[in-house]
Amino acid sequence: MKVGYISAKKIDEKYVGAVLIVDELGIPQEFKYTEPVSPTPLQKILYGKSLELYLTVEIIAKSLLKSVEQKPEIFLTDNISLVEASDQVYYVSPYGTSKLEQSQNLEPNECVIPLQNESLKLVSKSNLTQDKIEKLKKIMEEFDVMEPFQRLSKALEFVCRS
Repeated sequence: MKVGYISAKKIDEKYVGAVLIVDELGIPQEFKYTEPVSPTPLQKILYGKSLELYLTVEIIAKSLLKSVEQKPEIFLTDNISLVEASDQVYYVSPYGTSKLEQSQNLEPNECVIPLQNESLKLVSKSNLTQDKIEKLKKIMEEFDVMEPFQRLSKALEFVCRS
């Protein structure tokens, strides 16, 4: 099963994004990125606080999702705003074991998946079905789903500074 990773970041006043598709061993199958986007002073005025959301979701994430040739069922992101780009995008973050007792207070679009060494919290745009949760759990048990974010982050910094 292939898993997609999508990220968008602000680096040196530029916005850049990338998508990485990996196989079940974490080996890259596809990589696409956007050229860095520098908003103009007028755009900063007109968009105000919504500029970052507009650039990362509408301009960067949605174009990356359309551009991938291999279409994995699931995309994981380290930027919670990007879940707005598609129902296939899930925000994932470490969830401390001390918080596990609080996991009953989750929203219908959130879940916590306990693993051997840690727990991970997932947030999606829409409600999570049991079927989707089981697929996500299977992926997370097969390999370290957080590690590709480190590769993606380094790749984005490289793209932005090149």
